[in-house]
Amino acid sequence: MNFPLLVGACLAAVLDWMAVAKQWRRVAYFAKPLTILLLFTWFVCQAGLQGAALWFGIGLLFSLAGDVFLLLPPRFFLFGLAAFALTHLAYLFGFLLPLPTGGYLWMVLILPVVALLAFLVMHRVAASQIQRGLRKLVLPTIFYTVLISLMLVSALWTLFRADWVMRDAVLVSLGAIFFYVSDWTNAWIRFVKPVRTGRVLVMVSYHLGQFLLMLGLVLNLRGV
Repeated sequence: MNFPLLVGACLAAVLDWMAVAKQWRRVAYFAKPLTILLLFTWFVCQAGLQGAALWFGIGLLFSLAGDVFLLLPPRFFLFGLAAFALTHLAYLFGFLLPLPTGGYLWMVLILPVVALLAFLVMHRVAASQIQRGLRKLVLPTIFYTVLISLMLVSALWTLFRADWVMRDAVLVSLGAIFFYVSDWTNAWIRFVKPVRTGRVLVMVSYHLGQFLLMLGLVLNLRGV
């Protein structure tokens, strides 16, 4: 499983959490992109870049770009948002390869729940953006919300697919949930109300999400 790369990625993530908590900006400039870069390298070594794995590899690269943009001044925020939107789109494509052949009834039940949750949070964030004079961010927020919700649903779908081992499906589902929580926490503390240790929570949930997603994918693709 090439543990040195994986351990290195974990250590970089922890260093980034500390940097965010202590406001060590120079350390964060190094640790944040390094985490995803090492995770991408580990993922490619384990799964390659063919079929579904190609889309997840592309998604990680867009995540790396998004991390860099969000480290820059606020005027680069939309670039970061676009990069992470492409991340979720790539993950969505990856989860739909091969096309699911079962579990449709469960998706009919899960989709409205995710949609309602997304609408409630998005409505609050969008209202706050309008109040702050950031109306231009409302449409990108809505579009981003649709993408992250579809990515979450596609990950949860693996729980009911015959081509996924339950252990691996649980890992990627938890990973998608953590990623979802990270995105909404980030939006909330940026536009609605700052939360103490909110930035740390964003990064911890983000990295846990990415690690769980990639671990579940590698196990499933390799049939371990």
